[in-house]
Amino acid sequence: MSTITNPDAPEFGVEQCDPSVPAPAVVVANTPDMKSPGHGYTLPLIGRERPHTFEAVLPEQALRVFADRPADILAQLIPDYASLEADLKQAIASGGQEAIDQAEIAAFDARSAHATTIRHTLQQQINAGAHDDGSWSDLDEEEQQLLAAAAAGEVPTGVLYLAPAEDDLGNPAEEELGEWSATVPLVLNRGEYVDGDVSEPGSGLETEMPDGRKVVVVVEHPANLVILDPLDPFTYLSSLKRAGVIALEEREYVPMDELYTSVMESGSAADA
Repeated sequence: MSTITNPDAPEFGVEQCDPSVPAPAVVVANTPDMKSPGHGYTLPLIGRERPHTFEAVLPEQALRVFADRPADILAQLIPDYASLEADLKQAIASGGQEAIDQAEIAAFDARSAHATTIRHTLQQQINAGAHDDGSWSDLDEEEQQLLAAAAAGEVPTGVLYLAPAEDDLGNPAEEELGEWSATVPLVLNRGEYVDGDVSEPGSGLETEMPDGRKVVVVVEHPANLVILDPLDPFTYLSSLKRAGVIALEEREYVPMDELYTSVMESGSAADA
């Protein structure tokens, strides 16, 4: 994993790279008005042909990152993440499954630890906003306590209840599950539930139908849950984008066709 930091425009250091392979990331200082007219926003072009696949704005770091690999963006967010990805790349090259598994776990743990830090900060901000707009007073005492505990660092459980289940032998049993029905969002880090000690709470937010019935609609991203998912680099970046922690843009690369390329080459030869 290589990165070009704060290059001198207009040369970014990727102009001579092969556009058919992943290029080094380009990291530049970001300002709020960077894309405003006259502020010199320039898109790096790999091999003078294509942009990077991703462009991310990291507000806390005041950086704008152009990258082909999500891991290159995470390297700017998580200390030592670049070395973890290098270890994983080396393990894959060696072909040893145990080394690969260990490297993948180490990278996952780093993403999850970062997600936990983000979870604390977001929950504190959400709780403060709920106090300011008065929605905190709409919560019952248990909901307030759970939100406060989550902001203090506890793994969120939601409001616990017993649900019908089966044991290993197929006999009727009960399992403890969590649900979050309040409109004030609860922030979750899915990495904190992988060991199974605590179940990830689901949304119990009710929606009123046209006929007046109130139902719980199962959706991928419920309005009252902010879900950070460190499963893999791209999934984690996407969840950070949905949470409003970063801005992330993905660009599709469409190679120039042969006719366009030949016309451009002819024009360059005529100008020479």
